[in-house]
Amino acid sequence: MYIAVCIVLLDMIGFAIMVPILAYYALQLGASPGMATVCMALYVVGMFFASPIWGRLSDRFGRKPILMISLAGAVFGYIVLGYATEVWMVALSRLFSGLMAGNLSVAQAYVADVTSNKDRAKAMGMLGAAFGISFILGPALGGYLAGDSFEDANLQLPAMVSAALSLSALLVVIFFLKESLPDAVESDQAAPSPRELLSWVAGRRTLYLLLAAVTIYNLGAGFVESVFPIWADATNIAHGPKDLVPVLLAAGIAMVIVQGGLIGPLSRKFGERRLMRAGAVIFGISVLLVTIAGSASSVPAVAAALVGQAVGAALVLTSMQSLTSKEVEAHNRGAVMGIYNALGTLGRGGGTALTGFVFSGVGVHAPYYFGAGLMALLLLLALMLRASSYEEPVAAEVAAGNS
Repeated sequence: MYIAVCIVLLDMIGFAIMVPILAYYALQLGASPGMATVCMALYVVGMFFASPIWGRLSDRFGRKPILMISLAGAVFGYIVLGYATEVWMVALSRLFSGLMAGNLSVAQAYVADVTSNKDRAKAMGMLGAAFGISFILGPALGGYLAGDSFEDANLQLPAMVSAALSLSALLVVIFFLKESLPDAVESDQAAPSPRELLSWVAGRRTLYLLLAAVTIYNLGAGFVESVFPIWADATNIAHGPKDLVPVLLAAGIAMVIVQGGLIGPLSRKFGERRLMRAGAVIFGISVLLVTIAGSASSVPAVAAALVGQAVGAALVLTSMQSLTSKEVEAHNRGAVMGIYNALGTLGRGGGTALTGFVFSGVGVHAPYYFGAGLMALLLLLALMLRASSYEEPVAAEVAAGNS
């Protein structure tokens, strides 16, 4: 499990390096703000179509070979991005990278393969902590490599560093990762047909509510996260990539603390459903506070609001991943986690694609209002989730502790 977490960490640091500067990569080549966010959205559009396929193939052929293919694709995508001289090249590189981004759902399935239900939330929390650490180190490194000004930022160097990190993750997979499904390759159960899989999902109320929830959450997150560098410039919160580092660093640290240390004890005491509800509330309130802090041009207040947003995100993401993985069996776990991530990327892609147009056409703070409204809808879905059999031990432990 720890090797899988290391792999995700290396690859996601490379991804996070581009977060504070990718929109300006397209702007520097002549794209409008709307087209810049569309370029960013193409990554998740590609991932939407590819994730279920990679997940299903990992059920059939094993997790390791699919991780190798996806990471090799990530390396190539970053190289194309680094040498882009036209907006269409940026768009093509992001679409290709998205199509090759099968590592997330496969890594989630791998972690679920090697952990019990009791330890699942903690394990998913560690995977989430890897994301959190990557969003501490990645944006800071990206801002440092890009330079002091948005107008003449060095964008090739960050892309090459991202390629090197994904290459390092690929080498770890090749030489150190052991296959978690040694018998899956020969199993007829390893690859249910898409029709069988969709029919099975449709018959499980908790599962399809979770799939709807991950779509709604990512739609809201896409609205507020991808527009942040442009919003920060418009509200005078930041004047260059390096200015974004402190606020993103604070948010990343908060996410790591929650996912890496607190999520296990919290899930054992309260259960993932309650944590999911709390996270939706915290996220929604925090993005509204971001707009208030931005209107006051207060960098410390923006950082504090982003910390709250990160805490909410950590609670929601880890809880949804854990609940979803518990609803499926090993022989179709990769496929279902692929659908889970595909719907998440569909939501993220939709939010990312629309947020630039909402920002330009409706108002500077409008993407954050949209995000808050979607968190209210997420809370409603979380309230509709029923307790499942695997949560009974948790409830029993809580009851015993109170008696």
